[in-house]
Amino acid sequence: MMNAPDEIRLLHGCWVSMRDGIRLSADVYLPRSGGPFPTIVTRTPYESGRDVFVELGVYWAERGYAFVVQDCRGRFESEGVFHAYLPEINDGYDTIEWVAKQSWCDGKIGTWGRSYGACTQWLSAPLASPHLTCMAPHVICDDYFGDCHYTGGAFQLLLSLGIVVVWEASLSIGTGSQSGRLYSNDRFWSHLPLIDMDELAIGRKCAYWLEWLEHSTYDEYWKKMNTLARHDAVQVPAFQQCGWYDPYAGAGLRNFSGMAQNGGTERARTQQRVLVGPWSHETPDEPADGEMDFGPNAMLDIKKEEQRWFDWQLRGIDDGIAEEPPVRIFTTGTNRWSFADEWPLPDTAIIPYFLHSNGRANTDADDGHISTDPPSEEPPDQFEYDPRNPAPSLGGNVSSRLITAHAEQPLQAGPVDQGPIERRDDVLVYTSDPLESDLEVTGPIEIILYAESSARDTDFVVRLTDVNHAGRSLLICEGILRGRYRKGLSTTELLEQNQVDEFRIDLCPASHAFLAGHSLRVHVTSSNFPRFSRNLNTGEDVATGTRMLTARNTVLHTMEYPSHILLPISKR
Repeated sequence: MMNAPDEIRLLHGCWVSMRDGIRLSADVYLPRSGGPFPTIVTRTPYESGRDVFVELGVYWAERGYAFVVQDCRGRFESEGVFHAYLPEINDGYDTIEWVAKQSWCDGKIGTWGRSYGACTQWLSAPLASPHLTCMAPHVICDDYFGDCHYTGGAFQLLLSLGIVVVWEASLSIGTGSQSGRLYSNDRFWSHLPLIDMDELAIGRKCAYWLEWLEHSTYDEYWKKMNTLARHDAVQVPAFQQCGWYDPYAGAGLRNFSGMAQNGGTERARTQQRVLVGPWSHETPDEPADGEMDFGPNAMLDIKKEEQRWFDWQLRGIDDGIAEEPPVRIFTTGTNRWSFADEWPLPDTAIIPYFLHSNGRANTDADDGHISTDPPSEEPPDQFEYDPRNPAPSLGGNVSSRLITAHAEQPLQAGPVDQGPIERRDDVLVYTSDPLESDLEVTGPIEIILYAESSARDTDFVVRLTDVNHAGRSLLICEGILRGRYRKGLSTTELLEQNQVDEFRIDLCPASHAFLAGHSLRVHVTSSNFPRFSRNLNTGEDVATGTRMLTARNTVLHTMEYPSHILLPISKR
């Protein structure tokens, strides 16, 4: 039975002392009678008094939980200086210990949060508070270097600078915000050097912006916050919610598999759950994303799923969730939900689809082709990438939205038609024959590209799209690799000019059925701007470089250099 709203009380601005004496402010929502209560804790840099957190506090208190929402260090009502990521390790642990001592807490504590609110959970969980019972960290990375700020070694400019603006100036650069007009222009995003963009954005230096740019390889700085390396220290299970069109679906699924193998307790290994739906970074409010409608079956009541989780973990109420398989995914195209016991799914075959052309994949719409047939001796495809005129970001695995000078419409996540990009001369396009029957691709996706460049450094961007009956090329997933990181993210090595090299590029995972009559398409280019900073093609430092060169990039598809994409074809 739920409590009525007038049976809820609010404890506003409770001071929570950290181990260094800094006090953080927390608001506590409680049922007015009874207690003590199982407790849900969230920590946020986005202001504890926002409507979304008030609504959550009321929601959980109505259902018999205590709900604690705390401003992170240096944010809004909390003391101290905000610094991204690392302070959350101890602050999260200290907050759980404070909650456990309160008379209204029954000692069972779960954590909840999306995006940065999920960071705070994964960062502090390895300290293994004895009072932490479970977690619900949604839509977040597992590796803050290679899965967040330097995806494939390419600096994720839109995300990195966007969160500096939000965290440091409390401004939104999203659609409909007047403050967005300050940033939604080509002059702003094209500014060089990158190291000065914090001052351009907020009028002062930002310590963690400078740190991100200073640490441009995977080093000890990034290792301190890598979730994947700490699964064995996490003692409690997690319920993760991910979106196929968010950048972090791969992270959620890797966290699931890593915890299943290495979690610190049997509960952590066997009771975790992961849910992946057809949405992006935000909680979905309609059964569509980008230019695809996934049908009414796509909509789930996420709060209801979270209540099932917390009822099971914090109250011992099992409505059948304990017997459900731990992986639940939505397959776009056929638009259906399914359960699985593990990830990647065991009923898949990794099939190579090879790139083919007569050397005109960027100038003849009918020239580039992909098939399961290996290539013969075919001429290479070439294009010129000029960082002064980069191919723009258009849909895809995006966690930030804004209006840029490159698009009249907001940059949005998801399956957006790539036609405007594919008509550019600096984009290679390879399309399959129309399918005779449905083909489901579910799992991690990788492309092995054999390429060379006239430059000492350049990027390769790859997208997988679904070409429908109307000829619209709807993006399914994408990936990027900065050439100097082709041998790993812990070190850099510039390219040898005009020498063939192997580029292994991870695309975001997907679960998509290409329907009969549709075609698969792969396109290759060298920029995805402003989501990622432009490669200037000079090999200079990402933070301080300003000099730009045009690169002539070549993709090969021969018997010796068979460029191909590896697709996990489902046998279900």
